[in-house]
Amino acid sequence: MLNYDNINFDTLPLWLSFILCLSITAGGLLILFRFHQTRKSASFQYLQYFLILLYVYGYYSLWSGILLSGFMQIENVERIALLLAQMGAPFLLVSQAMLLVWAARLQKRSVIPVLLLFAGSSAAIMLALVWSGWSLADSLSSLGSVVAITSMVVLLLGVLLTGRERFIRRSGKRWLMMLIFASGIIHLFVFTPLTAFQHFNGVFAFLFYLVNTAMVVIYCYQATEDMAPPTLTLDDMLRRFAISKREADVLRGIYAGQTNQEIANQLFISLQTVKDHSSRIYQKTFVKNRAQLTTLIRESQNNHPGVSTRP
Repeated sequence: MLNYDNINFDTLPLWLSFILCLSITAGGLLILFRFHQTRKSASFQYLQYFLILLYVYGYYSLWSGILLSGFMQIENVERIALLLAQMGAPFLLVSQAMLLVWAARLQKRSVIPVLLLFAGSSAAIMLALVWSGWSLADSLSSLGSVVAITSMVVLLLGVLLTGRERFIRRSGKRWLMMLIFASGIIHLFVFTPLTAFQHFNGVFAFLFYLVNTAMVVIYCYQATEDMAPPTLTLDDMLRRFAISKREADVLRGIYAGQTNQEIANQLFISLQTVKDHSSRIYQKTFVKNRAQLTTLIRESQNNHPGVSTRP
């Protein structure tokens, strides 16, 4: 029988937030991997760097500090958590720089002025905090939030809203702008008395992961075709993944919905040979089964309706 006396209900929201962040991370990385395999826009790699570095910062800096403060009964735990936050700040700094490089490339702007504006604005805010009476330690502990707020302002006002290139569908752009705005807003709460709320850190971490991941997801699924080039044609895909002529025949049979035995009968080869060819095709195209392979080919055909899968 479960003994509820041994359960610390005060920590349940924190663990729930941590589990949700893990789930969001897994989903975000899966989406990045999927679009990395199918979309080759010149700027997309910087969006990948942004999200991966953001996750590194989140676990290395945010969650390590939260878990230390919440569960470790050791001396100077708050100082250790602050040190971890400061050591993780470069990951956040570089991630925000990658986000700005991505946006500048989308709008075909020069990257250097955007990064200089970002660095100058962040430095000015830090100096303003120190000038207003904040200690240097407190200012450094808020460096992550200052960097995030500054980058979102530069991204929203200085790059995307003033750019002329259409990089996302209209409905998606509305959501993307709201998420960018929300990503900056949640960091403003770090400078308010809400930080004294018992579960503030867990809620903040969850929103941090959710909003930033949602930004990338919205762009991935709503990007216009000219900014997110379509997947490869079938012939290009065969060449890219070094699919042999016989493997291509098997691949066409799989896409046509034929069973392994039907493919074997049509090509006058053994059933085991079909299975061997199929296994090599899966390895070369980085898929695990027929369904994923069919999806990969179908997306290519949808983007290139004039290309036939027939020999």
